[in-house]
Amino acid sequence: MRKFYEGGFQVTMTRREAALILGVREHTPTDKVKEAHRRVMIANHPDAGGSHYLASKINEAKDVLLGKTKGGESAF
Repeated sequence: MRKFYEGGFQVTMTRREAALILGVREHTPTDKVKEAHRRVMIANHPDAGGSHYLASKINEAKDVLLGKTKGGESAF
């Protein structure tokens, strides 16, 4: 049986948390991060009935792993 991470989101997103959200390792190559982001976003997109909050966290996770932000920049 697969064990999932128990707990909410941290105030400032870390690389570890971003990796957990996207289902990749912290030092995954850029192309794999983008693939994982696309896969997770398709499953949770607000236009498909997903949450705007989760979509913002998924986007933040991608940005953290790609080095585009230092974390903590969620829209919520």
